[in-house]
Amino acid sequence: MKKSTSNKWSCAVVDDDATMVTVLENYISQISKLKLVGSYTDPKEALNKLGQGQEVDFLFLDIKMEISGLDMARMLRNKINHIIFITAYKQFALEAFQVHCDHYLVKPVDFSKFLSAINDVVKRKRRQEILTAGFESKETY
Repeated sequence: MKKSTSNKWSCAVVDDDATMVTVLENYISQISKLKLVGSYTDPKEALNKLGQGQEVDFLFLDIKMEISGLDMARMLRNKINHIIFITAYKQFALEAFQVHCDHYLVKPVDFSKFLSAINDVVKRKRRQEILTAGFESKETY
């Protein structure tokens, strides 16, 4: 996971519920290592902007919208390092992990659950980097 030049992880929010977008923006503002680069209540606008913009470290994404969050994840996977679904629907969890999401939260989401999800993703990524570095440093004969 690359941090931007400001040493913060870039993140974006997509949820058709403006109140939820505001809540997530507030949570993000409380985490010094995160930098909000976009928040959207219109999934079409989000797909357009995120699909053409620079790579984003974290995408916080609802599922039940005009364009399904699952479909958005499939379309944006190569532009997003980590996808965390935040939705009111438990039944989409399996499909969410099939599109390689990194975490799945069921609304309502309080700050501690939000922060815990981010920490889980970061810890997993760091462990993976440590393991990968160990294999890359071995000489092959």
